[in-house]
Amino acid sequence: MHLKSLVVARTGGAMSAVVLGSLLVSAPQAAAADVTCSTNVYKRTFYKNTSFSGSPVKTDCDSAISQSWSGRPVSGVPSNNFGVRWSVTRDFGSGGPFTFAASATDGVRVYLDGVRKIDLWKGTGDTARSKSVNLTVPSGKHTLRVDYVNWTGAAKVKYSYTPRTSAKYDRTKPLAPTGVKTAYDTTSRRTTVSWSAGKEMDLANYSLYRRPVGSSTWTRVTTTTARNHTDPLVNPDDRTPYYYEVRAKDKAGNTSSGSTDTVVRPLPVVTSLTGTYDKSTGKVSLKWPLNTEPHFDRYTVLSNDKVNGSYVWVPLGTTKGSTWTTAPVTADGETRHYRVLVTNDGGTTTYNPGWLDATATNELWLDVPDGIAPAYAPELALGSCASGIQATATDYTPAPIRDFSGFAIERRTSGTDIWSVVLHKGYDPRLGAKVSVCDPLPADGRTHEYRARTYDAAGNYSPYSETRAMTMPAG
Repeated sequence: MHLKSLVVARTGGAMSAVVLGSLLVSAPQAAAADVTCSTNVYKRTFYKNTSFSGSPVKTDCDSAISQSWSGRPVSGVPSNNFGVRWSVTRDFGSGGPFTFAASATDGVRVYLDGVRKIDLWKGTGDTARSKSVNLTVPSGKHTLRVDYVNWTGAAKVKYSYTPRTSAKYDRTKPLAPTGVKTAYDTTSRRTTVSWSAGKEMDLANYSLYRRPVGSSTWTRVTTTTARNHTDPLVNPDDRTPYYYEVRAKDKAGNTSSGSTDTVVRPLPVVTSLTGTYDKSTGKVSLKWPLNTEPHFDRYTVLSNDKVNGSYVWVPLGTTKGSTWTTAPVTADGETRHYRVLVTNDGGTTTYNPGWLDATATNELWLDVPDGIAPAYAPELALGSCASGIQATATDYTPAPIRDFSGFAIERRTSGTDIWSVVLHKGYDPRLGAKVSVCDPLPADGRTHEYRARTYDAAGNYSPYSETRAMTMPAG
């Protein structure tokens, strides 16, 4: 008698059974291909045993657990002694009271996050029995698993989980709606609001509310089962901004808090305006955040300038960008004022009042450096003092136009080129525009020259006075 040769084939890395002659050899079962199911749809796996061991024979998706098999459920699984497992992970939103209900012939077990909630694990032949439990599901994501085994006879199984919608049991508020988006139409001057679907299983409807910016009073616009709505309110001039929020209501009458307030500005706004002055060019560079609203069209840049004796807002130009560089500006130590307006695609432009507003986000008050020196030189007088030469500088500029803050007096010995500072001192306007210093010098018969000038707070110096000279007596 000759022994039959035994050959085992490998397919896709897993062992499979091969028949040679009259000898059947069983190899490890091939793993079923992984399956990804849609949101909230069960992944279902079939096993050819009741212990859910080894690789599943088949994996697919099942939208509901409600089955009745009179024979084998799928190819490769026997009519008796097989198991089926369903699992799904879903977001329960705010959670709340639910009813879990199962009915089956033979064995069925239901798990919530791995904790067994229903246990009917006994052979029943063709007779089904059922059980339901009331429980509270916490908020957020949770995993449901249903294990079913059929030992003999008909294979029937059903399972459902439903929220309890009576106000007697459900006192859990739905989660606030999320994903609120707005779109403003400058032709109709109306706002359309949309939002994401809630995670709750017992939502009844949504309510849309509106309030003007600066008001605390909400007005209900509509109640709807849809997830978008166009507000019938016509914005009269494209300039009134409104807040919108959405609230959800469940079938038990519980109402959520409002969604994050979303502001609708028919006219986009400049939220901040900054600027710098370049001493080398004398130009001011302005910068602001670029608007991205679909109804944004352009910016207009203005400067507050003196025209015919009055200060008015003068347009410098328009741009779609977020920067602007002015023509050279005199470094006069004054404050320059700039404003940026926005125009939407309907042609409406930001309100442009004639006055200055230090709190406006689209307005900049920029201190320009002082590059203008005092215009007039002081007068210098010399005299004798106890230890040397008395130098006195006096400025005769009229007080209303006096623009300096101090004096500087310098000295050099005749025949030399180096000047030394004798005095650098601010003056007290209450005592007159005058300073004096006694410069101690040796009695050596040398001649000394003096000059004086004024300076302002920015460090700009006036022209020098005439140079004066005086000779010390010989000792």
